[in-house]
Amino acid sequence: MAPLRGVTMRQYRDLYAKFFGGVDLAVSPFIPLPSADKTPPGYFKDVANPQAGLRTIPQVIGKSPERLAYAARMLRDMGHSELNLNCGCPWKFVAAKGRGSGLPENEELFAKMLDSGCRHMPGGFSIKIRLGRFSADTLFKRIPVILSFPLKAVVIHPRTASQMYTGDVDKDSFAAALDMLSPHIPVVYNGDVTSLEDYAGIVERFPSISGVMIGRGLIADPFLPGRIALWEEAGRPSVSGDGNRPALTDEEADSLLSFSESLYSKYRETLCGPAPVLGRMKEYWGYAAARLPHGSEILTKIRRSSSLEEYEKAVSMFRNKKTRHLSV
Repeated sequence: MAPLRGVTMRQYRDLYAKFFGGVDLAVSPFIPLPSADKTPPGYFKDVANPQAGLRTIPQVIGKSPERLAYAARMLRDMGHSELNLNCGCPWKFVAAKGRGSGLPENEELFAKMLDSGCRHMPGGFSIKIRLGRFSADTLFKRIPVILSFPLKAVVIHPRTASQMYTGDVDKDSFAAALDMLSPHIPVVYNGDVTSLEDYAGIVERFPSISGVMIGRGLIADPFLPGRIALWEEAGRPSVSGDGNRPALTDEEADSLLSFSESLYSKYRETLCGPAPVLGRMKEYWGYAAARLPHGSEILTKIRRSSSLEEYEKAVSMFRNKKTRHLSV
């Protein structure tokens, strides 16, 4: 499970493990590197109690080797043995400060961060990276640096940061990077896996990858990892189709709605006030509504909700059989 900020938080991950299946592990949404003298209690609450729920690797973001060392020590004390550094966040306000996709642009600092992570989370430090911030050659320029450290894994999203999540993923560049890295470091593929056909195409083209990370495709279709697991268990039979997500069955739709109701209840229990609850649920439905009948129309009503009552009324339309006759 890829990290999606505002969506795949602890509440989502725990409930996902109960309702669905097929996911081996998750990477948490990024946590800014803390300061030793300004870290409040519960700073790492999203990844607290690593033995409970879906196995989750904490992800951090920042550009201070000292703060990375401090975070690694804190997480080790909590029982974590792995840590992921975000080197690919595409958002301009993050990258412009030299964090996320901006970090690999600074070769010296990038190397210092990898050194700090490997020393303070030995045997369990990984990175998630893009091809570059503005051009697709930054990753290739940094491969010698990457190969000089004993990383647990390298997760590659084969787009530039300037692309954000638009345009095609560059599978040819991923193939070239995989050839250079995989003999020495495990490589995980990430990007635009929204169907079983997508997944099958990736693992068949890149048999040396160590795993596939799925983000937006998993939120939109939480049944996808289960279908993938069944396909793997069956020995990877031939897959045919156009790569589009199949329509939900009535049973799947009911399960998805029950999951969303439990998620809403969990947020109401754990978040302070209606505003953060509405924010989280609107973010979630931005991915999940597309799979349900008249999802785009009802999503508009959800996004316009300014109170919990308005939100509940909008979501109830999914349960109302009359929604099948709404104009679209």
